[in-house]
Amino acid sequence: MFSPFRQASSLLFLIVYCLFTSQQVSGVTLTLEEKGYLNSLGEIRLCTAVDSMPLDDVIDGKHIGINAEYMRIFETFIQTPIVLHETSSWYNSLLAVKNGECEIIALAAKTPQREAYLLFTDSYVSIPFVVVTTQEKFFISRLSELIEKQLTLGVQKGYAYVDLLKNKHPDAILIEVESTEEALEKVSRGEIFGFLTGLNMAGYSIQQGGYTNLKINGQFDELSVIQLGIGVRKEMPLLKDIFNKAISSVPAEVKKRVDNSWLSIRYEIVEDYQRLIQFSVVAATILLFLGYRQYHLKRLNAKLEDREKAIWRQANFDFLTELPNRRLFQDRLSQKLSKSMRSQISFALMLIDLDGFKEINDTWGHDQGDEMLIETAKRIKDCLRKSDTIARLGGDEFVVLLDDSAQGMNVEMVAQKILRALSEPFNLKEQAFVSASIGITLCPRDGNNMVELLKNADQAMYAAKDKGRNNFHYFTPEMQATAVHRMQMISELRTAIETDQFEVFYQPIVNLKTQQFDKAEALLRWRHPQKGLVSPLDFIPILEETGLINQVGRWVFIQAAKQAANIREWVNPAFQISINTSPIQYLSRSTFGFVSLLDDLNIPPSAVAIEITESTLMEQVDLVSQHLFDLRDNGVQVSLDDFGTGYSSLAYLKKFDIDYLKIDKSFVDNLSADSNDLVLCEAMIVMAHKIGLSVIAEGVEDSRQANLLKSVNCDFAQGYHFARPLDEQQLVEFLQNHTNPKNLTA
Repeated sequence: MFSPFRQASSLLFLIVYCLFTSQQVSGVTLTLEEKGYLNSLGEIRLCTAVDSMPLDDVIDGKHIGINAEYMRIFETFIQTPIVLHETSSWYNSLLAVKNGECEIIALAAKTPQREAYLLFTDSYVSIPFVVVTTQEKFFISRLSELIEKQLTLGVQKGYAYVDLLKNKHPDAILIEVESTEEALEKVSRGEIFGFLTGLNMAGYSIQQGGYTNLKINGQFDELSVIQLGIGVRKEMPLLKDIFNKAISSVPAEVKKRVDNSWLSIRYEIVEDYQRLIQFSVVAATILLFLGYRQYHLKRLNAKLEDREKAIWRQANFDFLTELPNRRLFQDRLSQKLSKSMRSQISFALMLIDLDGFKEINDTWGHDQGDEMLIETAKRIKDCLRKSDTIARLGGDEFVVLLDDSAQGMNVEMVAQKILRALSEPFNLKEQAFVSASIGITLCPRDGNNMVELLKNADQAMYAAKDKGRNNFHYFTPEMQATAVHRMQMISELRTAIETDQFEVFYQPIVNLKTQQFDKAEALLRWRHPQKGLVSPLDFIPILEETGLINQVGRWVFIQAAKQAANIREWVNPAFQISINTSPIQYLSRSTFGFVSLLDDLNIPPSAVAIEITESTLMEQVDLVSQHLFDLRDNGVQVSLDDFGTGYSSLAYLKKFDIDYLKIDKSFVDNLSADSNDLVLCEAMIVMAHKIGLSVIAEGVEDSRQANLLKSVNCDFAQGYHFARPLDEQQLVEFLQNHTNPKNLTA
């Protein structure tokens, strides 16, 4: 029971409300059928839950929040009591309306799951959705980044955006919580990465709970705004139509007042408002209270306006560099595109990516990397005019919008100026150097929509990297054709994997001393159904870029190992097949399962050898060394491919316990008795023999090359002089026909 004082306060609140709204709203014109339907209902039960401010709450039995105010307006319109049915959570409210305990649930968003038991009115409240994280977390503006990184997100049980997320991103890791307070506690303690919620609820709850270590990280394009209306039980379509009439009849000035009062107001205002009522009942008349209330709200709203500006800045600016983020940049680019279409004004878009930034992070840590990004933003900004726009898209990517792109020289001068500025040393713990690659696209010449321009700039930026970095490159139509061809190739490669279009060929390797074929190299081939055999130079780089090389490489290893076991059983018990590996396989650690694969296939490790390029050995020393030692310990031999084209030292060869050196074909092509290449080949062979390595020469095309290599004691050779690459059956037949040693070099 309320105390007499609180009952008086409640009565005064209702009087004030009536004074405030009666002059601004009037009834809705209803048909006789609609009036009769409402009379038959008598009252309309509204399911609602506590602790959802500023949207909804019940304190001391009083319904407050934006939902409460709209319900009173609708109640006035339809002249039918709306009775509160309180539940402990939003999820329980949904269950209650589903079970027929009430007729409506307010501030509900439409989802496929809810449409099974609810009809939805037009929306009357819009809520922007954001993610709340701790202050030190990196900025994220795309939901796909959270999904890719497998980060745990808190969501409020029963809310519509949970169903929307599950429908669109079934792989997302979502933790459902009962309340906003529970979610913020989990974020604050580090139990979850972030919490997805409405912007207004986030700002209110952070301020109310005193969470100084939390921030509003950003707003996602995928969940930019959630539209809320009234959910009506599915068997009551006439009631839905009645509420639609009420919603459409709310005057614009009333809606603006309600939204401004609640969607920008904190819980402290409600607390102060209630205290103000209590003091006013004792101290003043209704008119004095109204005057004081208006003064008090005006003062508090000024403070809240400052807070909302801070929240807006967090949602639209990069917290590290204080530049516009992706969301604000897209808004500005959209405005510039509209202006360009109206006034036929051209502009340039530059996409800037730092070269070698990952190495800075890996070497000196992310704090030093952050310092470099802050300094980078300042240097780029100093190269621009005030009318130009700069933003940080994320990571080490920046974007610039330049006016007056019709003056082509101006664009190039700015690009050169940025490149010079970023090539200067950065004073971190020590002096550090990076460069930049810049992609440039022009509007409207290259495109007139946001997606097209960003895609063009990205392609041009990668073209600048291909030119050697520290450079800029304009977009050209040929780049688009190349990109389309590449996407088509990726699609066809995925189909090739699914439909078994890949084949393994084998090139025999001869022992120059015994003239016996004891080894072969496995070579991947793609037999395209329309194009025939596709060159490995065309498709292997794409397999590596997309990571498909891991799946294909494992398949090649299994096929080659089985072929080696088959030949050992029927032709040569000591036969060995060497298998090429890609740097990507070591980075992803997919090669670490090769030994267990041999165990599963019951194939001895000596039946295969792993080929690794000289560049891979040098660029990934720690990762490769760990794996090579594991292979050696399990009896798998290792061959160093393309030797002589890189910069590996004797110390590395000895350290990694390599079994074979493969002399690159470029040294064999021009072999002659008095050539420098022969001197280099002999030096490599002598060096290898001194440290216990055998040598294989690649690309032997004729008997002259074979004889010269044999004269300098080369151990093995392969090339078209001895045999072309053969399929599985051809290899078996070839080996059966060459079981007796012959003079193959003559």
